[in-house]
Amino acid sequence: MQRLSMTLCVTWLLSISVFAPIGSGQQSGRPQARSQASPDTTQASKPSDQRPSITFKDRRLSVRAQKSSLERLTDEISGKAGVPILLSEGVGSQLVSVNFQDLPLDEGLRQILNKYDAFFFYGVDEQEPSSLKVVWVYPRGRGRGIEPVPKEKWASTKDIEAMLADKDPEVRGRAIEALVQRKGEAALDTVVKFLQDDNEQVRTRALYGATKAGVQVSEGLLDNLALNDPSSDVRFLALQALSNSDSPEVRQTAERAVDDPSEPIRNLAREILTRLDEGANQSPEPNPSPADPQQANQPPQNQ
Repeated sequence: MQRLSMTLCVTWLLSISVFAPIGSGQQSGRPQARSQASPDTTQASKPSDQRPSITFKDRRLSVRAQKSSLERLTDEISGKAGVPILLSEGVGSQLVSVNFQDLPLDEGLRQILNKYDAFFFYGVDEQEPSSLKVVWVYPRGRGRGIEPVPKEKWASTKDIEAMLADKDPEVRGRAIEALVQRKGEAALDTVVKFLQDDNEQVRTRALYGATKAGVQVSEGLLDNLALNDPSSDVRFLALQALSNSDSPEVRQTAERAVDDPSEPIRNLAREILTRLDEGANQSPEPNPSPADPQQANQPPQNQ
């Protein structure tokens, strides 16, 4: 079972315009917020050149925007509040006009998103109270049936990199695989580091992620993993990655892997050797050079 670092408190908000605003008991001691939201969901209108005014202070949000694209508006709010707001395809270009002041973040977002389906995710970090962590936004009626996904699917790259230091090897394994998928070749140094992790699950997911993403791990490292890693899964993946190489060292590694204690690895090693032998036998022979180069250009003689 996956273990997240925070207790989950998930609330589905579908067609969120039907939900009541946050109760007055949650706004005790604060002035009454003023709000006016009128999302313009027609894509034919031209967006305004005026930049939206967004303020986020003491966990409260104030927004004034006129015909601003939803993508631009949510990007700025996400940057100021530190909460990812993920838009599904087809909603980012729609225009929104909104004007409110001093609302809690989630209530302000409800004002902005009152024409959409939305999924608000709340979580608890250590001793902190539950707070909004991420928001998914879908076209109206399209959010029904959507299920939550693991954090590494939606978290920022910075968040994923922080997960690499988690004590739980399952979390580290998911994080390194997600990071490789996201960064590709740029994650090579991190992959090499985690191929030395004490936990075999982490090493397996690091190598699997690298192979899947096409990250080029050095043949020397793959050779060492294929022959010496304590995990049969890692040895198998490393040998499989080497099998795609044209290096002559692949045959030597496969010959040694034939004696591996794992039967799948022995079978893979035999397949590699068989393929190499067949390739050697099918290599075309070089054309013989004529003894006299001048004769090569002469026409045949009639008998």
